Amino acid sequence: MADKKAVRARMNELLAQGVGKTEVFRQLATTDIKPRVLAGWLAATPDMSARQAMSVHITILCGLMVAQALIVFMVLLSVSLFLALVIAMIPLLFAWGFLKPAAGAYSGYILLSIISIAQNAAKFRGIDTPTLIGLAIGIATICYVAWIQWRVFPDMTFTGPNRKSGEYVFKT
Repeated sequence: MADKKAVRARMNELLAQGVGKTEVFRQLATTDIKPRVLAGWLAATPDMSARQAMSVHITILCGLMVAQALIVFMVLLSVSLFLALVIAMIPLLFAWGFLKPAAGAYSGYILLSIISIAQNAAKFRGIDTPTLIGLAIGIATICYVAWIQWRVFPDMTFTGPNRKSGEYVFKT
């Protein structure tokens, strides 16, 4: 069963049957797929019951992304219509990834937001109220996205599948 598509199909079949991720990993670890890749696939598979429970929060998050896209579009419209459209698509792509659900969308948003906040913090000349409000909103959004990610993808850390003592660990 060296074919990646066949291994993924078998993985999805076992998960659909209610087999725990730990057992799926054990069964499929004998294939030609590297354990790191297999663990990544399993960790990136959402917990659908948690996904259902978090659906309101995911909808709120997608609303925030649409609002962010509109703000970016309005601000950049004075510079260039093309630039405004291209840059405004970024939060919309994240919203699509949140709805899909794609684990990489959450990690990517967190990473890009941290980089953006760090770059903006380096430019701070003085501490004023609008700057502090913007910083607080940015940090709160990062925490909110991380909280949703940890609930929907419980086996995923920020950098990949959860590992303890060199072994991949799954909640189920």
